[in-house]
Amino acid sequence: MPLVESEFRSPHWLPGGHLQTLYPFFFRRLSLASEPVEIATPDGDRLVADWYPPPDRTAPLLLIAHGMEGNSQRPYVLGLAQAAQRQGFAVLAWNLRGCGRQDNLLPKSYYAGCSDDLNAVIEWGRAQHAGPVVLSGFSMGGNITLKWLGEAGDQAARLGVKAAATVAVPCDLMGCNTELEKPTNTLYRRRFVRDLRRRLRAKALRFPTEFDLRPLEDIRTVRQFDDHYTAPMHGFRDAAHYYSECSANGFLETIRVPTLMLNARNDPFLSGSCFPTQLAERHDWLWLEQPATGGHVGFYAANGYFWESERLAVFLRQQLATE
Repeated sequence: MPLVESEFRSPHWLPGGHLQTLYPFFFRRLSLASEPVEIATPDGDRLVADWYPPPDRTAPLLLIAHGMEGNSQRPYVLGLAQAAQRQGFAVLAWNLRGCGRQDNLLPKSYYAGCSDDLNAVIEWGRAQHAGPVVLSGFSMGGNITLKWLGEAGDQAARLGVKAAATVAVPCDLMGCNTELEKPTNTLYRRRFVRDLRRRLRAKALRFPTEFDLRPLEDIRTVRQFDDHYTAPMHGFRDAAHYYSECSANGFLETIRVPTLMLNARNDPFLSGSCFPTQLAERHDWLWLEQPATGGHVGFYAANGYFWESERLAVFLRQQLATE
């Protein structure tokens, strides 16, 4: 598909990728009423989710995946859920393992390649709802979504998935971790590492024989955490092996449903390899939109309006209309 020329522009008083990233964190507030649900996984674990059903069971169903150390109640998730409801969608916002209002049941956590969990969510959605399914994901959730789409290939449409839209996708995990380790990203890196440590300590209290916490205090980067914990927990040799196997860039070629990747050029988390322009130009199913501004899951426009929510909801509705 041709590269999408984006209409988005950040306001002049909110310059730079860092401010555009941080503004929503401090000032975006939203609340939606939902029904809590649990989704069983094939390995005996559970995922928790927020369900927003419409009156009509044949309406299209949007599945939303959040980002690293996020959850289904983050304002960017709620913003998309609200915009999708206005477009007539049912919505299921699912939590990665260990995130949300309840911990998962097994001594494992989420990771950037857990497309098998998304598959369980899709199966649950199809069992509960009669309409077509569309996918969305923010940041790490976007990487998981794109990975699932590439793995499914031609089968995605047969499984009921008709389109997808993602935002701020770290589709080269090694490149993004290199960006995160730069001095300009110290604030984000420290917060991620703090939250990952806290999550692991809580997990170790429940499963004291499963985790060696001795290296934890010396960990200063997400890559170090992934080396010691995330990678071996999920069957990878080390962080480099994990990143190589799970980066969505390795799965984009085989996507076979209409898919939007919305990555801001000034996103402080994304490396240059997260803008696959040459692939998108020759890809029949991938739309790559690269606004100059927006930060990481920012996209504040004006007067309390966050542009990316409406952009994704409209894109997905348009793709269903052209079937």
